[in-house]
Amino acid sequence: MPDALGRDVAGFVRDRIAHAPLGRTLPPSQMNPLLDGVITASGLGPDAAWRRFVDDVVPNTVALDSERYLAFIPVSPSAAGVWMEAAVGAATFSAESWLEAAGVVAAENQVLRWLADLFGMPASAGGCFMSGGSIGNLSALAVAREQMGDRRSVAVADTAHASVFNSLRMLGLTREPGYELIVVPTGDDGRFTGAALDAAVGDRHDVGLIVAAAGSTNAGVVDDLAGLADVAERLGAWLHVDGAYGAAAAMLPEMASVFDGIGRADSVIVDPHKWLFAPEGSCALLYRRPELAAEVHTQHGPYIDILHGDEPLWNPSDYGYQLTRRATGMPLWFALAVHGTDAHAAAIRRGVELTRLAAHRLASVSGVSLVMEPTLGVLLFRRAGWGRDEWGAWASRVLSDGIAFVAPSTWKGEPVGRLVFLHPRTPESVIDELAATLA
Repeated sequence: MPDALGRDVAGFVRDRIAHAPLGRTLPPSQMNPLLDGVITASGLGPDAAWRRFVDDVVPNTVALDSERYLAFIPVSPSAAGVWMEAAVGAATFSAESWLEAAGVVAAENQVLRWLADLFGMPASAGGCFMSGGSIGNLSALAVAREQMGDRRSVAVADTAHASVFNSLRMLGLTREPGYELIVVPTGDDGRFTGAALDAAVGDRHDVGLIVAAAGSTNAGVVDDLAGLADVAERLGAWLHVDGAYGAAAAMLPEMASVFDGIGRADSVIVDPHKWLFAPEGSCALLYRRPELAAEVHTQHGPYIDILHGDEPLWNPSDYGYQLTRRATGMPLWFALAVHGTDAHAAAIRRGVELTRLAAHRLASVSGVSLVMEPTLGVLLFRRAGWGRDEWGAWASRVLSDGIAFVAPSTWKGEPVGRLVFLHPRTPESVIDELAATLA
């Protein structure tokens, strides 16, 4: 490939780090024809192929890393993380084993140790990095399933992430004979509490797994982790904490009480690509007793048994479902090395500040009211007289006007507005622009 392509790609990365245009979404009838003729027998050559990417793919993709992306859970990767992601792609590390990637595994384990200490987990804690929270939840819950024994009931909140319910279904914990799923309703604040769990299970002793959230995706609510840990210990149940979105905020000293109890979990996940400013596609999975995970996930075969020699080695593939594994923890490792933990905490704090500013500003708009005061970086709000159609039209309008990408939601069955502030460079003026569209 010519040097010109390398310069083009490097220039694109530099420009993208500086500013990510919001982008747009086209219907299939318009999008698909744009890519006609790209894949051919002889190829287009690097220059023409690159132009198709720049001209046809990028502008018609909503930028998850844009300062104006306020939907779902945004991504705002640091420059250091983006450049390391490029280096990882170039190096093609085979990061499933110590034998193949000792340097990578040691570096990733540094980050896992830092996270375990941050959460207050014991020195025995360890795990691996995976591709995202869904596979992280699935891997952790597979280990929990093996520890349940004859206790075949699972307790989750009605606010649990979709991947939790999907993982439980895939593992047979919602439909196999003898298993029961207890879905505990949450109150107006959306918080899963130890008291609510106690009320739901009563004197039952068949609960073997409890799933909590350290930052629910829909509302940014942190469950009563200490209270749920108390119940888990009393019942002898495995406690899994899905902290994919919110657990990173445990870095903030002012949030310490909010996350009280997270270190008592048997397993925890947190996604660096959400609020730790890594590029898309990373989940840190931690176990209190990682040897239990190795009993479940270690794979054997004549072609890979060499990975498990006489000397105990830390193979990431022994702690999660993935054998083939990209070095997804390296961008966070490098960003922490470059910027330090204080800079990451300050960026998280800015997201919390923006959310509170938005809550105050929108609450001052006639006809707008908050569903609840925000805890982390998610804001839910109502607009008098608006239902699903009005919210959908509003989302389309603010995207077409280039104000922001937003995605309305529902709360207790009611259509509501939803904004997520994770990007530390989101300008405060965006809040005023959105408020004006709601007036």
